[in-house]
Amino acid sequence: MASIKSLKPDHKNARRRTDRSSQLIQESLQRYGAARSIVIDEENRILAGNGTVDGAKAAGIQNVRIIETDGDEIIAIKRTNLSEEQKIGLALADNRTSDLSEWDQEMLHTLSQEHDINDWFTPEDLNSITGDPVSELEPPQDFDEVDDDITTEHRCPSCGYEWSGKSS
Repeated sequence: MASIKSLKPDHKNARRRTDRSSQLIQESLQRYGAARSIVIDEENRILAGNGTVDGAKAAGIQNVRIIETDGDEIIAIKRTNLSEEQKIGLALADNRTSDLSEWDQEMLHTLSQEHDINDWFTPEDLNSITGDPVSELEPPQDFDEVDDDITTEHRCPSCGYEWSGKSS
């Protein structure tokens, strides 16, 4: 068992909790206890679960069990002491606190400049979050010109109406 104080926050975390989401995380931990895993690196820097750790500290949780893994398996938290009502409340709290968090626009912009994050965000996604304009695509330099005066004759197969696509 390690002290929760040994965990280091990720200063490049692009997700920010609102006051409401922080309050709900703490409230959920107080009401239901710890129920989700977090991810840390070899230096105890929190990669995923910064809000959970902050909420746990605020709720008075002092210990963390660290399980080393190379990512080849899922680590499951098995809770055996929850009523059906508590199970539903826990699941709703877990999902709702994520909904109430926000993106740190500046940090996400910085990360997009320093790292390839295209697997997780389309240019449109980033634009809607950061307000950065979506880069415009440039046409190829050797784009062939098309003659608009190409004669094309058309006949409707249903009614037989005929028309020409030639410009006047």
